[in-house]
Amino acid sequence: MSRIRAVVTDLDNTLYPWVDYIVPCLEAMVDSLTATTGLPRIRIVQSLKEVYTRYESNEYPFAIQESDIFKPYERDFDSFNRLVVEPAAGAFKAARARWLHPYPGVTETLEWIRAQGLKLVALSDAPRNAALLRLKTMKLDRLFDALYTLPGYELPTNVDARIRRREEAGHYRSGTPVHELPREAEKPSPIGLRRILDDLDLRGPEVVYVGDNVKKDMPVARACGAVGVWAEYGTYISMEYRERLAVISARSVTARHVADEGHERWPLCISSFTQVKDVVQGARWSAPRPTQAKRARGRGKVT
Repeated sequence: MSRIRAVVTDLDNTLYPWVDYIVPCLEAMVDSLTATTGLPRIRIVQSLKEVYTRYESNEYPFAIQESDIFKPYERDFDSFNRLVVEPAAGAFKAARARWLHPYPGVTETLEWIRAQGLKLVALSDAPRNAALLRLKTMKLDRLFDALYTLPGYELPTNVDARIRRREEAGHYRSGTPVHELPREAEKPSPIGLRRILDDLDLRGPEVVYVGDNVKKDMPVARACGAVGVWAEYGTYISMEYRERLAVISARSVTARHVADEGHERWPLCISSFTQVKDVVQGARWSAPRPTQAKRARGRGKVT
């Protein structure tokens, strides 16, 4: 058995419940837009979803001014920004502060991984901007040796001058190195993990890879020979939240961030991120005994 030298982890629904965060944030923003513009809620939602689909992110921060909501006011961005964009952005930010938090034990487990002298890397299908902002908001970015993401987005023409100055000054960046992968690296492509192995001079069996999506994350681990750990807890999303997300989220974005409810399973699964400690220390999957087979329904367990 190879000695574990690094832990690579997915972000959404692995370190924090992405759905529980994004739904109330988007709903708060739509409520603000409904109040400031007087437009029907359905019109606002459909306009935003078109932009989110285009940028493949529900967290694209300039969706309002790039939607057709802005067209009647495009001759004067400054007043539109002050009266419409800023209140909506404030509503999103307030909801994010309330709802974006790591799963229990995540921060302590990440700190434990670092204390063992292991490399700790994040691999996400989110755009660079959104992934980094989430980690910075939760103060988790300081714990990672590197973050690998899909390409970020540039500032649009119509943007608050203060935001442009902050971007130029590096206000939105992090001390943690961030590497943008090509779009074809989206999981289940193993391109991202292979790049990490090359950059850190690692072999697959020396890496524990953790992710919530059986169809997207676990094939990456298999292709690279890494120890794949299925964060099964990240698939537990209420039907109510799935339905609310479907109303407001671009379908392509939902497919990227939320694992489908299905019958697929992965032998080595955990019910809490804290169990990554056990895997690092040598715990592996073992088949249930025959007398337990019916009760376990064929699923493995960390031992």
